Amino acid sequence: MHTHLIVVGDIHGHWSAADVEQLDSEGADAILVVGDLAGLRWSATLGVARGIAALRTPTLVLPGNHDGPHPGQLLAEVAGQQQLGDWLTGTLSRRVEALREALSPHTLVGYSAHRIGGLTVVAGRPHSMGGPTLSFPGHMAAAWSIETLEASAERLCEVVDAVDTEDVLFLAHNGPTGLGATRDAIFGCDFRREAGDWGDPDLAVAVEHARRRGLRVRAVVAGHMHRRLRGGGQRRWRECRDDTLYLNAAEVPRVARQGRHHVRLDLTPEGVTARDCWL
Repeated sequence: MHTHLIVVGDIHGHWSAADVEQLDSEGADAILVVGDLAGLRWSATLGVARGIAALRTPTLVLPGNHDGPHPGQLLAEVAGQQQLGDWLTGTLSRRVEALREALSPHTLVGYSAHRIGGLTVVAGRPHSMGGPTLSFPGHMAAAWSIETLEASAERLCEVVDAVDTEDVLFLAHNGPTGLGATRDAIFGCDFRREAGDWGDPDLAVAVEHARRRGLRVRAVVAGHMHRRLRGGGQRRWRECRDDTLYLNAAEVPRVARQGRHHVRLDLTPEGVTARDCWL
């Protein structure tokens, strides 16, 4: 069976009616959006969401760290000021519901499984900022009863346990740990002098759990860590390990002289291929 998917990386406001027309014309089985629809302006996030809602192709959207949090929450996360972030938890919860409504009839996903033909898409942790700590812990506790990365890993493994297809694909905002600690690694840290692995450890646990269950993990698709590195250079955007394709779709900005960016992902019994497309 051939499954044709479109993966849209971090949009950051670069969306228009041209995207709807072009992506729908590809005849994909589904479109996967890895999050970060806009930047700090909430009105822009809702605007992109309403634009995505116009797609005819079934679409799954995994919210990123810009998709709902108040700018003060983002600042609190970076500064390690959890008390301020927790004070704004109600704002994030209300924004998530507004985002869900704006995307309708398409689906805002997280800690969930979605069947596409003979493939199950397992949606990972919403709003991840990457690294070794749980992002937006106040909201995660209120919305999901998740207070630690270990609890997040357990929830993801429960989702995996309910999968009833042989083939599985993980959709996340940020990728898993274990794929390199250099600044140009697919989910490596390019904003600290010491670099390091900036993947999500809970996602790595879930992927390994799926393998132990005997599932075939065809691909793990994410973004968040922009391909264009701070200080210059490009990060590796795809990696194949243990018969799984890892993909970073965060070409930012996604609109350039070449056109409008997305990744075409084709899954066949023989393998998985990923191709950058500029339309």
